[in-house]
Amino acid sequence: MGFRAMDDDEVAEFLAQPLVAVLAVDDPGWSPHVTPVWFRHLPDDNRFQVMTPAKSKKTRLHRTGTGELSLSIQSADGPTAKYVNMQGVARFLPLSADLLNAMVEKYLPEEHRAAYLANPPEDSMFDITPRRITTAVID
Repeated sequence: MGFRAMDDDEVAEFLAQPLVAVLAVDDPGWSPHVTPVWFRHLPDDNRFQVMTPAKSKKTRLHRTGTGELSLSIQSADGPTAKYVNMQGVARFLPLSADLLNAMVEKYLPEEHRAAYLANPPEDSMFDITPRRITTAVID
């Protein structure tokens, strides 16, 4: 069984897939709040973006905490596993139409996009600047 880090091209290809990330936000006095999320990676700016409802628990915890959070994106195909883990600092912003459209295109089949765009459950976003990214391919 081998273990190695991904190169930049492998990371970009991996993060372009419609994988679901796991977002973790500190919940003081308790274990971290963890939730599955759609994400977008902006490799040219070295940023990640995640949509969220403004009234969600993750948003409340982010606002009252340090602004730091973590994302874990992973996949497994038989004996091969890949992951990208990121810890960073997030800014909480209104949801941009650019991000909403990019996420719908990445994650939804064309026949479901218009309905989602007509009434998206998200109205805000985290714009995340990584402090550390770790990657691996295990096979």
